[in-house]
Amino acid sequence: MNETIAATPSRPHVAEVESREELIYLLSRASELEHDLTCMYLFAAYSLKSDLPEGGMTADELEHVRGWKRKLACVAVEEMLHLAQVSNLLTAIGGAPHFRRSNFPVPATAFPFGIGLSLEPFSQVLIERLVGCEMPEDDVIRSFAPERQAELRALLDRVAVGMHDRVAAAPAVHTTEPYDVDFKTVPELYHKIESGFRRLPEEQLFIGPPEAQANPKYLDEGELIAVLDRDSALRAIEMIIEQGEAPSADHPEAHFCVFNTIRAEFEELTALARAQGRIFEPARPVVSNPVTRFSGADGGRTRITDPLAQEVADLFNSAYDTMLLMLMRFFAHIEENEEELRMLARGTLRMMASVLRPLAEALTKMPAGDAYPGKTAGPGFGYNRDVHLLAHKRSAWIFFLERIWELAGRTTLLAQDESAPPEIAEAAAALESVAEHLMPFVPSKDAEHIKTFACASAAEVSIRPELNGPYLVMNLPEMVNSRDEPLRTRPVVALCRCGGSALKPYCDGTHARIGFDSAKSPQRTSDQLKRYDGKEITVTDNRGTCCHFGNCTDHLPEVFGERPNGFVQPDAASKQEIVDIVRACPSGALGYVLDGLAYPGEQRAPSIVVSKNGPYYVRGGIDLHNTQRNDGASREHYALCRCGRSKNKPFCDGSHWNVFVDPDN
Repeated sequence: MNETIAATPSRPHVAEVESREELIYLLSRASELEHDLTCMYLFAAYSLKSDLPEGGMTADELEHVRGWKRKLACVAVEEMLHLAQVSNLLTAIGGAPHFRRSNFPVPATAFPFGIGLSLEPFSQVLIERLVGCEMPEDDVIRSFAPERQAELRALLDRVAVGMHDRVAAAPAVHTTEPYDVDFKTVPELYHKIESGFRRLPEEQLFIGPPEAQANPKYLDEGELIAVLDRDSALRAIEMIIEQGEAPSADHPEAHFCVFNTIRAEFEELTALARAQGRIFEPARPVVSNPVTRFSGADGGRTRITDPLAQEVADLFNSAYDTMLLMLMRFFAHIEENEEELRMLARGTLRMMASVLRPLAEALTKMPAGDAYPGKTAGPGFGYNRDVHLLAHKRSAWIFFLERIWELAGRTTLLAQDESAPPEIAEAAAALESVAEHLMPFVPSKDAEHIKTFACASAAEVSIRPELNGPYLVMNLPEMVNSRDEPLRTRPVVALCRCGGSALKPYCDGTHARIGFDSAKSPQRTSDQLKRYDGKEITVTDNRGTCCHFGNCTDHLPEVFGERPNGFVQPDAASKQEIVDIVRACPSGALGYVLDGLAYPGEQRAPSIVVSKNGPYYVRGGIDLHNTQRNDGASREHYALCRCGRSKNKPFCDGSHWNVFVDPDN
């Protein structure tokens, strides 16, 4: 379904832009639209299920749903790129980045293409609306085959309000607009903006400082264009149009094509399930337009009343507007040096990927309240406080640090609630990480006072492997690398186990992007404890627990190794030599019984060793929550996979050999 533009559309009804003021106004409206669409697409992605135990899907259908989830998230990231690009366009002509928008739902009359923007779970109605939001211009649609034209026009009739008379209705709908609203589609809005950059004198139009624009080297967005003149402005606009509504050779996966493909797949899978007497249910039962409190008329919003979900939703909103405040400060480029700009950019991206995402996923699994039986909550993308530029550098950075430590403390306490989804602890770890990275940029006295005041009190040391996510480590006192160099710990640390994080050993949210699966493989080595009785010592071994470090076979090969009569020859060495090897076994697969007493494990403080190119070696009896252990496995020490390839997750089975590279850093 990768249609390509066949002709240049004609737009006689769209008047050209005649002033800087009108161009700034239109770019501000475009910013609001891109921001709205980003939130809408992310909400749909978060509502999709991730695992078979959630029900309503076969294994094959789940793979499709996981693909839709990733594609929706990728489109949302590109919408954020568009928002950044529009911000550069605004800055170039003397305007300011615009991040304000209305809370959801946004009525169909807000934009002249007549489609309401709403936070709703994935459904047939929603995916059709998403296709409508990214619909190409009329002349482009006319270049499609007749049956495709009819299909798309019927879809528009279903999702849009007043589509047949949008231009005529626009003056009545937008009585407070300062300029004529004569564009009918998103591409026409951008082509109208394009007319301003073509029409207005170049030497007079570009008055903004080029150095104040967002630089792609900070945002990891290679396609972000610096707007320096008419040519670069036009290239930036065309990039936005092509990525969204107009597929080309450079952008074959335009958002319109992505959504239309998902729509077709959804219809096909739904029909197939119906023919089999089943109901295909890819989405969680999430409420629409969730809020934590009402102000005035509810306007189609759903108030979350479950106490825990309400607290998490409020945390999400606070983290969301904190992220926007940091983003505004980054785009304003007031006084910050290169290192500070990089910190703002990296902190913002980390907040998106590792704070907002897990909190949103958690909310879609939590009950919305007694008034909504069977329904779950969701992220509201609401402003808890006003979003505005913090203009003074020192106070802005102190404010950021204070807010993030506050959120980290609240989230850490919530994560300790046994009924809290594990994603909350993941978000807590990321918030603490961002706060720690902000510390050097704030006067030390202020920074330490803020941290001391906000940090949660100590509790038991534990590890909780998150489903398809990181290891959530609580209150770990010590973590070192293979050179025994200390690594930073916090009350909650999220450690990567998908193997893909760019911040190893810490999680950066990559597991969600790549679709990491934390399930054990049916092809793993079987769980079978064997007992080898010798004259002086009995050795126990479970090959299904072994991480294949090789210490036993390398240092006592006469005892340990694959032989016809078993892996262990307990009389081939002295009992002390065997005891020493068992005590050094990093996986806990080996044990012994001596004088009637079983090896209890070592007496040592809790710690984790991040091995070079290998697993996490856990020591000191750290509790491992929600994990079935093999027969005979040590509780005091064990090895956890961090390459993402083990067949015995969360435990290491040696799959990292020759495929996983992570030098100490």
